[in-house]
Amino acid sequence: MIRRVFACVCWLCLMVVVPADGNTGAGPPLPETPAVGPGVLAPENENEARLNRLQPPDQVMDIIGIVPGLVVAEIGAGHGRWAVQLAVRVGENGMVYAEDIDGDALDHLAKRCRRWGLNNVEVIRGDVEDPKLPAGELDLIFVISAYHHFDDPVALLGKAKSALKPDGRLAIGEWRRATPPEKVEEQMMVAGYRLEKLDKSLEKNNLYLYIFRKTLTE
Repeated sequence: MIRRVFACVCWLCLMVVVPADGNTGAGPPLPETPAVGPGVLAPENENEARLNRLQPPDQVMDIIGIVPGLVVAEIGAGHGRWAVQLAVRVGENGMVYAEDIDGDALDHLAKRCRRWGLNNVEVIRGDVEDPKLPAGELDLIFVISAYHHFDDPVALLGKAKSALKPDGRLAIGEWRRATPPEKVEEQMMVAGYRLEKLDKSLEKNNLYLYIFRKTLTE
């Protein structure tokens, strides 16, 4: 009986000493900030998992040169599979503009970023011929798994060119069978880019990675 009364008293004391918000009185309450950890990079469904196997995010980002501090835009960002990868890689000193023409997809992407506390992502709703990216701010524009869906890639990426810094780059990851490399290079030349590198490291996965720069006359 004595032990039971003592235990009850101790429990009541703890309830009084420790407030419900977790503040112990040593300082102001800590903000509820979601932790950026492995979960933020986890695929949301089996299709994302399948695509990540074919397009290993770390390998792709290494090839196209994504490093901390860069300002990057993804055209055709969809539900954010790549936007979260880019946001974590560029870090708090970098920025990711996630563009798409699908408003519902962008709503999902924004919620996904908020869930994981990614404050360096801004969504942009573009249109089929203008991604509406901020002029002259970008180190890199990234397009992956989306090029063959564009109604007019020449018009769209030609318009996007003004968003690049003078030394900015355009990186395209495209399925080899969806668009032949000769066609990608030809279309981008018309749009005002020159091919700097064609990476075939993931050819076994049917994926080519292209790095373009603006033409020297730009």
